[in-house]
Amino acid sequence: EPKKYLPINYEEGNNSSFSRLSNKRSGGSERRRIRRAQKGRTGVTLWSAAYVISNYIDAQFSSGGSWNEGCALKRWTVLELGSGLGLPSCCASKYGMNIVATDTDKEVLKLLEENLIRNQNGNKLRESISCDQIKDEKQKVIVHSLDWVAAADDPNAEFNQPVFSSLVSLGGADLILLSDVVYGATQPAWDALLTLLNKFRDQRQKLCQSKTDVIERVRFDGSITPVGDPLVLLGYTQRRRDMSPRDEAVFFKLLYDAGMEAVLIPPRRIPNGENYMLTTLFELRWIQ
Repeated sequence: EPKKYLPINYEEGNNSSFSRLSNKRSGGSERRRIRRAQKGRTGVTLWSAAYVISNYIDAQFSSGGSWNEGCALKRWTVLELGSGLGLPSCCASKYGMNIVATDTDKEVLKLLEENLIRNQNGNKLRESISCDQIKDEKQKVIVHSLDWVAAADDPNAEFNQPVFSSLVSLGGADLILLSDVVYGATQPAWDALLTLLNKFRDQRQKLCQSKTDVIERVRFDGSITPVGDPLVLLGYTQRRRDMSPRDEAVFFKLLYDAGMEAVLIPPRRIPNGENYMLTTLFELRWIQ
């Protein structure tokens, strides 16, 4: 029987009850506060791709996973764009990774920060990746507001945008997570998102030029990322009412034009993936 990965303690039930990740169920007053905060916001709901990415990275970071050995030598920095409630970031945080989580909505950012604080570290860190094995500084967990369009249009984003400053201090992004950020309402910002990915890659490549301890990052197929390239995971859920096949084709054409390709991660590599049949997980790779 396949292992059932449960990376985070979170409330289960109807999506409308998901406010934050917690070790206890929220009371009635807390649920009412959550529902008020949810009005008109997509970032306060846990969407399918958040579970899929969390289950996948939980398997990779855990003992025997393809990322476990490298992370034991040097703490990775995980960047999540459009984090919402931040379930994937919380999962990576449980393993002691540095986290830079971003969103734009002020109310969402408050919940995101609560979630990350609540789920920072934990028993799983010591089951598979010991803090004592990692010789760098203490784990960093950072939340930033990030407007994709403004940052993409800013020629000096590396100096003007706090997220870039945080990443510089942490050596650049090793892993970038995109959880259900591609849908109809975000279409005007797709170009900006892809521009940002290239900016984060450029930043990491510059930082790696002056380092001798760059840890190789293993892709799902066993190949190694080129030095300086972060791993990028995109969780995408089909929404036919919101995204037509033509819209999907537009996004993947923009991706190619930005110098990247989407490589499908086979569903058999994703624990519990059978529960989320409409969600697909891709590695986004730069075309060399």
